[in-house]
Amino acid sequence: MKENLTNTLTNSILKKFLESPSSSLPVESKDKEYIVSPVGTPKSFCVGIIDIIDSTKSVASIPSNKTSRYYEIYLNTMAKTVTQFNGYILKTMGDSLLFYFPDTCYSDRKFGFLSCIECGFSLMNAHTKLNHELESEGLPRIDYRISFDYGIVTVMKTADESIDLVGPTINTCAKINYISPPNEMIIGSDLYEKTKGFHEYKFKKAGDYSSDQKFSYPIYSVLRAN
Repeated sequence: MKENLTNTLTNSILKKFLESPSSSLPVESKDKEYIVSPVGTPKSFCVGIIDIIDSTKSVASIPSNKTSRYYEIYLNTMAKTVTQFNGYILKTMGDSLLFYFPDTCYSDRKFGFLSCIECGFSLMNAHTKLNHELESEGLPRIDYRISFDYGIVTVMKTADESIDLVGPTINTCAKINYISPPNEMIIGSDLYEKTKGFHEYKFKKAGDYSSDQKFSYPIYSVLRAN
């Protein structure tokens, strides 16, 4: 029950922030059938997830009349940062924010992938500002993990014209998020293959994600070259 309440609250706050119909969260209606359909053929995109660490414990310490403000500050700070780098917010998943970078559908163009990685650094840098604002209102600090990956997804459109992405790339990005150190970012091997030649960054193997004993997927942390 508490998780459902949190999902409803965060989606409500995020919908108020987003102005673009193409990136609005779907709003279900009791008198309209909920239908999704694929848009075009599957494409490859860079996707990202930012997830609060131990949010259940933090929220439990907040007076009920301040819970919405807690999520409002967090979601708006993260969403504004993502959109500054041409990223599109798709939805919340509990305390996670899912987004993607449309420009990365052009696999031979460097710009979209640079925007993705630079967005990660900006999300990391936003930690201090975010917590300063939270503390100024008597709210607990937030720590979070950031993950990115690249791969094939299917674009889905709902009956109310909202856009969603589905596919194993998003599932993998969510799974590897737990490997990221607090307030840092990691990327999956498929995104590493697209960015390892960029002189702006250096990469360090951070571990492996295994969905079973037969499959091991390398994970990397990203640092600035200088």
